[in-house]
Amino acid sequence: MKIKTFHARSFREALAQVKKELGESAVILSSEEKKGRTGSVVVQAAVDYEMEETPVRMPAAADAGAGAAFAKAVSVTADDEIPRDDLEISQLRRALSSIRDEVGTIRGYIETVKADAEEASLSPGKRDALRFLKSRGICEEHAKDLCGRVNGIIDIPRAMLERVTVRKSGAYIGKAVMLIGPTGVGKTTTIAKLAATATRAGLRTAIVSLDSYRIGAIEQIRIYSKIMGVPLEIAPDAHHVKDCVDRHSDKDMVFIDTTGRNPASMAFLSELAPVYESGLPVETHLLIGAASDYGFVERAWKAYSRLPVDCIGVTKMDEAVRYGMLYNAAALCGKPIAYYTTGQTVPGDITFPNRKKVLQMILTENPPENETTVLRADENSRG
Repeated sequence: MKIKTFHARSFREALAQVKKELGESAVILSSEEKKGRTGSVVVQAAVDYEMEETPVRMPAAADAGAGAAFAKAVSVTADDEIPRDDLEISQLRRALSSIRDEVGTIRGYIETVKADAEEASLSPGKRDALRFLKSRGICEEHAKDLCGRVNGIIDIPRAMLERVTVRKSGAYIGKAVMLIGPTGVGKTTTIAKLAATATRAGLRTAIVSLDSYRIGAIEQIRIYSKIMGVPLEIAPDAHHVKDCVDRHSDKDMVFIDTTGRNPASMAFLSELAPVYESGLPVETHLLIGAASDYGFVERAWKAYSRLPVDCIGVTKMDEAVRYGMLYNAAALCGKPIAYYTTGQTVPGDITFPNRKKVLQMILTENPPENETTVLRADENSRG
């Protein structure tokens, strides 16, 4: 094996020297860019003359930046025991990863410049409103929509009222309430909170669990039901949900817990279809995590909107830095907000807000418990 260090004015020149002196089989061991008035690069390369496999080809032509990215991407520690095919694949993957990162950086820069240009074209009042909305966690799409309907920050509460509706506490459509949503959104804990709230209100309740997929899910809901004194039914699949509900004909409310699924797989559609096909009058609540990425929430809604969603619940508000997801979810889904949760405590940490309370949380820095700030909203905003 021969190892040699090359000094050149650019990575392209250094790589050309490596190729010329060590041949196509050369492997880059390290690369370094020297700062200074003229600038230079140092590349250390090696070649094993005993290896006869097809070598990794260097780029034939590239500018200094691309050459640097490639040299860095294919830097590996020489190891005679690494199969050449595996080495080539590893080098190519690292090179592609580096290029993808550079493209992402460029795209981000272009989007920033474009956004700055669009913002600069707005009137001062609209510009202030747009910046304020973004600072409160309102996504770009909904912030621009709101900005188009206001002249300044003072107009935001009234404009939001056009998109935010709430569900009156305890105003259930039917006897059965089923919670759906992505994995980890907090369905089981929320089921326990709803059942406890209904029990406190004097309603006779029961719980049916379909969540036999997640490890420990049955034990979790079993503990909750035992503490609350609420009967629990375990349904092996959606075909048996109606039978479970029918066995509790003496109850006022039956809450149905479901398995969390990645909405991209669409498996939940076929799994839950038998519940709706059974003829059981069921009210469907879609749960959305307050700290979730908005892009993920969009994909989730696109999938779950295929089901007859009646309202939404926003969970884990205690994990969110800002409360813009309350507005994002309401505007995206066009469904009323039924409740939001702020922790793991059962039966507490669940709130059934009116619209003024929702706006207060979105537009102020105050935590949910702080009632000192009151926004001037339309009197009709009371839920």
